Amino acid sequence: MPGHILALKLIPLVFLTAAFVCMLLAFLWNRRGQRSEWSDRALARQAPTSAERTRVSPYLRHGATAPDPELAHLTVRVAEDLRRRLENPWYHTGIGLFVFGSALSLIINAQDWGVPGLMWFGFAVVVLVFHTAFYRRVTLGRADRALAANQGLAERYEVPEETPPPPRER
Repeated sequence: MPGHILALKLIPLVFLTAAFVCMLLAFLWNRRGQRSEWSDRALARQAPTSAERTRVSPYLRHGATAPDPELAHLTVRVAEDLRRRLENPWYHTGIGLFVFGSALSLIINAQDWGVPGLMWFGFAVVVLVFHTAFYRRVTLGRADRALAANQGLAERYEVPEETPPPPRER
């Protein structure tokens, strides 16, 4: 019996090791794509706001063409931002494997710790991991369809010149 329990407790360790390997591969994927030089803060400043995302969500959800060049440009910006965030397959796989392995460990050890309620929490986390994997796939497909539908119209949009803010008075 103890051999079976030890084997059962090693299963989460396999998933956590796979998560570590995936995160290493995600780092290498970013390096090969020259994405390591990107500043997260600079990208966050350039990312569309939540109001802009809400404004173009029907065009993203259905892959429809926006009615005017401004909305098409905004749709393309939002779709490119989604694509950039979800593009690295190794990163999201690694996070999913880490959470899955941690949840399995929680489920297996819940009885030993005397807290059987943790087992249900572990099952809920496993469901969340599978939902997130499907969500990523669906979102990337929607972003690709929105890019294909709005790319031509967005090229006709002329970005207005922004004047720099006046210097602060001291």
